[in-house]
Amino acid sequence: MNRFIKRDDYKSILVLDGAIPTKEFFAEMQLPVISADGATNKLHKMGIIPHLVIGDLDSVDPEMLKLYRHKRVEDQNYSDFQKALQYMQDNAWFPAIICGVTGGYIDHEINNINIFMQTDGNIFITDAVIGYKVQAEIHYNFPIGTKISIIGIPECTISTRGLKWELERYATKFPGQNSCFNRVISEKLTVIPHQGTALMMVYTKDIDDAGLRA
Repeated sequence: MNRFIKRDDYKSILVLDGAIPTKEFFAEMQLPVISADGATNKLHKMGIIPHLVIGDLDSVDPEMLKLYRHKRVEDQNYSDFQKALQYMQDNAWFPAIICGVTGGYIDHEINNINIFMQTDGNIFITDAVIGYKVQAEIHYNFPIGTKISIIGIPECTISTRGLKWELERYATKFPGQNSCFNRVISEKLTVIPHQGTALMMVYTKDIDDAGLRA
């Protein structure tokens, strides 16, 4: 994972109640952990001590609230994810690495990505993917052969330099046409959003498919 994530680029880790990384990941990052409600149960089993537990606290084991600092926010108009993000923004905990976006019900996963795309400077990670919000020209150094997808959310006209199938003012849109399962072929990848915002998903594991063998 560390070949894709530079610890010094981030101030904290936000953990949601989905699929989360191993204990080794948290040990490697050595960043303060903010836990959204029920995610605390999983962190406790791993021996991870959160800096703060936040949410409406209806999913966390009540015994955990005796152990960890917590903040109850009962406004049901907002999810625990949104409540945690607001706290982190107010307390200068951005940019953050967000874990647990996936691994639950599909409607929750889609909504988590929707919420993520309303933030700036953060990334989300899953077992195999890192998600980036792209809204300005940016340069990346990913291993050659890395698999990536770019989806306009809600839409983005985008160009790239360093992909197997380059994009040149390519109109992406969700729902609509997007660029999936592309490959990095240069030591430096440049992504240029001319207009709009996109979600770029980068695979952190080697994927053997037709795109690699072509």
